[in-house]
Amino acid sequence: MANTLNNNSDETEIRDVCYPFHKRDQETEDAYKRAETEKILKDMSAGRHSKTMYRDEVITQILSVLISMDKPNALLVGPAGCGKTNIAEEIACLIADGDPKIPEALSGYRICALNLSDIVSGSGLLGEIERKISGVIEYVEDPANKAILFLDEIHILFAGESYKKVAQILKPALSRGRMKVIAATTTQEVKKIDSDPAFNRRFTRIVVDELTREQTVNIVKDVLPVMGAHYGVRIDDSEDVARMIVRTADEFSFTGSHRPDNALTLLDRTISGQVVTNRSKRLRLTKEMVENTAYCISSGNSRIRRLDEKTLKKELSRIRGQEDIINDIVNVLKLYDLHIRPRVKPITFLFAGPSGTGKSEVAKILARTYYDEKPIILNMAEYKDSASINRIIGAPAGYAGCDSNSELPFDRLDSNPYQLILLDEFEKCDRSVQRLFMSAFDEGVMKTNSGKEIDFSKSMIIATTNACCTDRVSGIGFSHGRAEQLTVKELAEFFDVELINRFTHRYTFHGIERDVYWNIVKDLYIREMSGLDLTNISDTGCLAIEPGEDVIDELVERTYDLSLGARPAQDAVTEYIDSLILRIMSDERGSINTEKKKNRMVSKVYRYEKVG
Repeated sequence: MANTLNNNSDETEIRDVCYPFHKRDQETEDAYKRAETEKILKDMSAGRHSKTMYRDEVITQILSVLISMDKPNALLVGPAGCGKTNIAEEIACLIADGDPKIPEALSGYRICALNLSDIVSGSGLLGEIERKISGVIEYVEDPANKAILFLDEIHILFAGESYKKVAQILKPALSRGRMKVIAATTTQEVKKIDSDPAFNRRFTRIVVDELTREQTVNIVKDVLPVMGAHYGVRIDDSEDVARMIVRTADEFSFTGSHRPDNALTLLDRTISGQVVTNRSKRLRLTKEMVENTAYCISSGNSRIRRLDEKTLKKELSRIRGQEDIINDIVNVLKLYDLHIRPRVKPITFLFAGPSGTGKSEVAKILARTYYDEKPIILNMAEYKDSASINRIIGAPAGYAGCDSNSELPFDRLDSNPYQLILLDEFEKCDRSVQRLFMSAFDEGVMKTNSGKEIDFSKSMIIATTNACCTDRVSGIGFSHGRAEQLTVKELAEFFDVELINRFTHRYTFHGIERDVYWNIVKDLYIREMSGLDLTNISDTGCLAIEPGEDVIDELVERTYDLSLGARPAQDAVTEYIDSLILRIMSDERGSINTEKKKNRMVSKVYRYEKVG
């Protein structure tokens, strides 16, 4: 008997140590639970709050739901950054201030925000989660507390097993009508709530739309003095500044950001940046300041890159025989760089033409010179079947690889959307893969199989193709190597007409004429020789930086082929220079006769085999 009493006493001591809330005194236990619940609930009227504008209709709908007899639970659904949480804060402040628009049934109430992670954190022992959420429900259901529960990001309840326990405990409480709840989620994440119809029907859904540009301008004007007071500076506020902020935010923001959050974030970051760098008590926000800040937010780079027309033309001058196309591309980029229109979709080019005419090289030069980044290159010949679409947007749910974390081709756009994308040999991929890019061309976004949106709106997409050009290069459609513009009817044999019409610019590159090829070989020779490191060669007298015309004539004669374009030129020049170096090193001077003509070295070729 004594042993039994001792065992029971030990169990009681262990329970009191492991579960301090288990007290013999019921009043002490209730007080402990209440204190713990109040600790994790935050009064939304107590924090900093700026007035919510243009949401009177939404607030009226929420108030009508909260005083309902049955299921007084409102679910705010809208795009991320449209101000759902701010609406709940506004209602909390209106109730606290005793505003006349608040119904008598809600007088004296408080809106208490619950961070769902607070329920799960520190709940390592079995039953801790259930105890915490039960305490919250009891607290909110008690009419004496006059509390309205606010659950932000409520879709988290369907993210893991621990959170799903919370959802199952909340479900019957929501249907009893004794607790009032405001919840918020995004238009994308609300699908998780839709997966549980029983939980979903306990809420009245209220749509919160994105504000218009004009409404956001007025909000920015209203917030400018508040932000100035926060930073201790005076800001020259005007309608022009507000409009500039909103317009720049719309243009530079990611696809997933919305008004007014994107504009207010841009304004805040611009002011904070100027306070740090200038330390002036008076700020005047300029377009350059705002655009640099917006570019920094979206790309991570400190300053926006501007078109250096002189450098770009110099680099593109290496592309011989396409001068008219090059000039047109430069003019397009000059207009694009002015930001005269919002960038809601990418600038797209279709480069058609025979092989070896410089289509891919132009794209690489633009990536290096205009974006200062390596291009994202997709060899579209690798996407010949419809199943290969999963290598671009990931595998669908339930298929092998759907939960893989392997990098997808366009993941680089997440960290920096200012990229050049090269779709090489676009005609060789499957039609379903081609159609995948239609939404990217037209809307600036592409959805992966996981539901994520890829933002293409700030990028440049260049697709290359030699479709219809293989036969034409023999002479049909060309006048001495000059190409006629390919028609939509001709391209429709390889692409959908809808896809062709979504390219903002289409160019047909000219075939490489013999005299153009001659200049290409000469340019490559000079560039190759200038880039050599000849420190290990003692006698470099026979290596001329500029070749003689007879050398170029010989190389052109042996390698020129209209159907191959300029492709043989690089190999021909490289092999010729390598043969010269090898002969110098082996001291075979009999095979090279070097003479001086007009103060320059001219190399005569005695032996060279045709490349290719």
